[in-house]
Amino acid sequence: MNLFTIINNIEIYPNSGFNLSRSAGSKAILTKREGNKVNLKLKSGWNIILSNKCLCVFSRVSNINHQLNNIKKAGKNWALGKKPVVRGVAMNPCDHPHGGGEGKKSPPSAQRSPWGWLTKGGTSSKKKLKDKIKKKLYKTIKK
Repeated sequence: MNLFTIINNIEIYPNSGFNLSRSAGSKAILTKREGNKVNLKLKSGWNIILSNKCLCVFSRVSNINHQLNNIKKAGKNWALGKKPVVRGVAMNPCDHPHGGGEGKKSPPSAQRSPWGWLTKGGTSSKKKLKDKIKKKLYKTIKK
């Protein structure tokens, strides 16, 4: 594999299935090779280090112009299977914890989900994909 090769459909660790660079028009570039590791630059700007035993496909994913598509009207979105999202404040009390009241009122002091549990105040960030990749990569290398 030459440096600066364009690849897609990349495994995070060997025999795990393709996980990275699968959407329309996406790609990753091989930027570095050191021993049994390779360094990839993803379209998002991330640089990740993977084992050279991970499988990938040499090319770019087709349909590059996908991001240029303009939906233009709600009916087309509906035909694609995307339903409209209604605010909880605009619903009735039986439909959402924020619903009901006279006119446009603010929601109760504690923000709640449609099922009634608190939505604010918990952890806002999840572990990054990089951390998962590193842990799984080190496990495979140690074996």
